[in-house]
Amino acid sequence: MSFIDPVQGLPMTGLGRPLNITDDLGKRAFVNEDMALYDLFAFHLRHGRSMIEGISFTGCRIEGPAIMLILPGTTFDAVNFGESKGDIGNLVLRPVRNMAIGAIPVINCTFQNCEFHALGFTGNEQILSEILAIKAVG
Repeated sequence: MSFIDPVQGLPMTGLGRPLNITDDLGKRAFVNEDMALYDLFAFHLRHGRSMIEGISFTGCRIEGPAIMLILPGTTFDAVNFGESKGDIGNLVLRPVRNMAIGAIPVINCTFQNCEFHALGFTGNEQILSEILAIKAVG
């Protein structure tokens, strides 16, 4: 959810800073920048890459609507997975079979002190279990 800073009248993130949409989706490291996950993925597709790979995100806001397919090597540290209406399970989607067609694949990426908005998450059973083990704050 974005908020408006009453002093500057600019959109704010839950990170306590003004919204800062990145102007370079080709970077390998983003710090305090915000983007739609789909825009980042589309940029990579246009440059011959079929997944988002090897990027670090620090203090970023990643927005949907989208489903992130969490692949090996992707880590999360001190992140806010987003509004779950009190049940983190609302953010998790399990594939019926062994694929998640339409999900955006993210591999070997790091997310530190980031927040997600309007994203769902899918992946192997281990990562889904780790997400489901998160307790709501408050």
